[in-house]
Parts: sequence; C-alpha cells; structure tokens
Amino acid sequence: MAEPLTKLYVEVTTACNLDCVMCVRRIWREPAGIMPRRTFAALMQQVAALPAPPVIHLSGYGEPTTHPDFLELIRLAKATGAKVEVTSNGTLLDSAMAQALIDLDLDRLVVSVDGATAARYEEIRTWSSFDQVIDNLRELKRRRLRRHGRHGNPQLALAFVAMQENIADLPLLPALAIQVGAWEVLVSNVVPHSAEMEGRILYRAALNACAYRASRWSPALSLPKLDLEPRTLGPLQGAFNSTASIRLLDAPLSARSDYCRFAQEGYAAIRWDGEVSPCLSLLHDHPEYIRGRRKDITHYTMGNINRTPLRGIWEGEAFCQFRARLRSFGFSPCSTCGGCERFPANFEDCSGNGFPTCGGCLWAQGLVQCA
Repeated sequence: MAEPLTKLYVEVTTACNLDCVMCVRRIWREPAGIMPRRTFAALMQQVAALPAPPVIHLSGYGEPTTHPDFLELIRLAKATGAKVEVTSNGTLLDSAMAQALIDLDLDRLVVSVDGATAARYEEIRTWSSFDQVIDNLRELKRRRLRRHGRHGNPQLALAFVAMQENIADLPLLPALAIQVGAWEVLVSNVVPHSAEMEGRILYRAALNACAYRASRWSPALSLPKLDLEPRTLGPLQGAFNSTASIRLLDAPLSARSDYCRFAQEGYAAIRWDGEVSPCLSLLHDHPEYIRGRRKDITHYTMGNINRTPLRGIWEGEAFCQFRARLRSFGFSPCSTCGGCERFPANFEDCSGNGFPTCGGCLWAQGLVQCA
C-alpha cells in the first residue's frame, strides 16, 4: 500500500517585499520566480486525483501574498477539499484581504513576527512596521469573530525565529498571541546562511549536547514538572549540561534527533517552477554555516509536476527509496562533527552515503522547525 502524502508545501513565489536580516535572499544569486496560475491549477488537479488530499501549505522562500493571483490560488486549493494554510509576513493583510481569507475559509495562517516589540521587530524585519502588522492581525481577529465566533477560520499562529538579539522577547509572545487572537506560537532557531549570522545562534552547545541525544553510554534523567525559579534554574542548567540524556515526564528530548519530519510524516515540497523536493531545505541551492564552517547545500528534485503527475512522483521508486533512507537516517553526524573534507557539500559523507547527504540538516536535529 502506498504511503499517504499528508502535507504539501507549495512555494508560489520566491519574491518578497521585505529584507529580513536572516533571510537567505541576502546571499542568493537566484532571480525571483513565480508559479504561473495555470501551473498551480494543474497541480491542484493532480492533488484532487490523490486518494486523499494532503494539507496544502503555501510557503517556501518567498512571501505568498505578493503573488498577483494569491486569493485565486487559495480558492483553487480549497476546491480540492484539502485544508489550506499560508505562512506570511502579514504586511499585505489589509482589511480586504482579511475578509477574503475569511470568506475563502482559509484553515490556518502563520504570521512571522520575530519580535514582540516594535524596536526589536523592525531591527530584524526591515521595510516593515510592527504596529501595522499587529493592526492587521487585530482587524483579522475582529472580522473573524463577527463571522464565526471564537473558533472560526483562519486559525492564527505566530512564528518566531530565535536569535541572540530577540530571545529576550520570548516571554512576551504569549500575551501578544492573545492580543491578536493567535492560538499557537512556533519558535525556531535561525538557519545561518552567513558567518555573521552564525554568530547570533542560540544552539552552539545544543548541537552535540548529551541532553538532546539518547545513548547507551549515558544515563537517562527523567524530570517531572518543576517551578522555574532561582532555586531550580541553576540545578536544571547543571542537569542539561551534564552527561545525561534528558526526558520530561518520560518523553525523551532525543526523539527529534536524526528525525526527518518530512519523511516520517509524509510531507513534500514543490518549488515555484514545479520541481518536487523531499523537503524545504532541498528546494534551492544555499549555504549554511555549522560549527564555523560553510556547507553548500545543492537542491535535490524527485521530478517536475509539469512533466509527471504528483502521484507518480510521490509513489515512484526513487522517492520511496529516499524516504526510507531518511527514516533510517544512516548519515554521518555532520552537525556534531563538521570536521572532514566531505563536509563543505551535501554530495557525499564519511559513511558512504551519496547525494544528497542529510547528516548536517538542522531540521533533522530538532534545531529548526517548519510551520
């Protein structure tokens, strides 16, 4: 029986109206791309032909709302019977768009904030106004309440990319979420696409900390719920910095190490030109910096929906075999090592794996998470 495709990330454009400090676009040489409406419509026909429609998430390396046919794309996606989600910076979410998203019954909207105060937000998300984005979300909340009440669509989530300069805003995010009507706050680490951005990360020790890795050589320390106060913070920090693998109420923090969510949970990603990739990280060529060294990621495609139907690509032997490789995750531990001559590219690793190698993937180590 074929594995179900449960979630499909569709990059409708790589264009964006902002210039955020951590964005890969700052070092890219790729021209901006946009998915033609006819390509998206053909893709939705292919989605409708699947045994069950996956969640369709308009996301990727651009701002979906800048697509000239953005609202029509949502209409086409909803017509498949799928749940539809969007990740956006919220800058173009004016009253008319907010009402349109409610009328189209968009299921979920994830808005990137990266700061809970205007000063912090505007240092990171340049060319944007914090107050305007928050006003946009309040207006969406008002209109949604008038139409559906407290639990109507679109369900709102906030996304926050944690860095040294904004981590102090973390405790302010729950109050901000309540203010704008968000039910979820997603926190991720930054992917450093430059040496300068690597200097801002918050997971230098976490890359190889015993706390996040299960090992037969280390004991497991299972913790209960505890107050976080002066008497407990020091001991907890000591426990996390020890040689123990940490569990919270017997849930191991190592569960998301060497774990590709795309392969384990049935996700795929489609680039604006129709290329199908196993994950968002492999959609485009880009550099990443890990442990002070540059790693150039070369994109990887399983096929193109303009030539082969999505179902044929997803159920094809090559994609099935690659997902099996990812689930077993027999790649070299490049994120904890990064020392050999094969590290600077994802073509080969020291365990004999060929292109693409995923041992240095920050997503697979639970350091970066997608919406």
